[in-house]
Amino acid sequence: MSNYVQIANLAASLIGTEARVTSPDDDRTLPRAVKAVWDIERRATIRDGEWNFACRREALPALAGLVSYPFGYAYQLPAEALRLLEVLNSSARESYAIEGRQIYANTGPPLYVRFLVDEPNESFWDEQFCDAFAARLAWTIGRRIAGSAYDMATGFSLYKDKLAAAKSADARESPPMQQEEVGWIIARTGNAFYDPLKMG
Repeated sequence: MSNYVQIANLAASLIGTEARVTSPDDDRTLPRAVKAVWDIERRATIRDGEWNFACRREALPALAGLVSYPFGYAYQLPAEALRLLEVLNSSARESYAIEGRQIYANTGPPLYVRFLVDEPNESFWDEQFCDAFAARLAWTIGRRIAGSAYDMATGFSLYKDKLAAAKSADARESPPMQQEEVGWIIARTGNAFYDPLKMG
């Protein structure tokens, strides 16, 4: 798996500089520029996809207290959630709202959700995610390192291309997500309640 130094140096290559990073604590211009944006750009790149390595599921309890019309229940997004991917309950799948760090819905608890979390450990990252992340780093610091010689538009386009390729490969690793069956299907088929958290 790629590590910090390898990803930083891939970004340097994409910028077109011969400078290189030897460690995260290297105190030269390029390493300082990478370190300054590493965390925020990692989180931004994770938010831009639906990466398997960063996906989590949870059953949320309802919050106590009154909820404003037209919703009947409020749920707190997990503290570690970077982005909500989907609500798995069929009754709330198309009719919920996010305001602040809360999810509002008319579905009673528990509310089953999938969301993205920050994963700072590079050993868990997919190699194509690393490739896309390096391109985002290059786009973010390219002008600081190479000045006007760095083409921002080309850098952004490269990031989008690498991101699309990485997302496509990541999506092919997982089967289509099954949803909770709606009540009338359960009534007709006699199927027991399906717990989304137990999906493989």
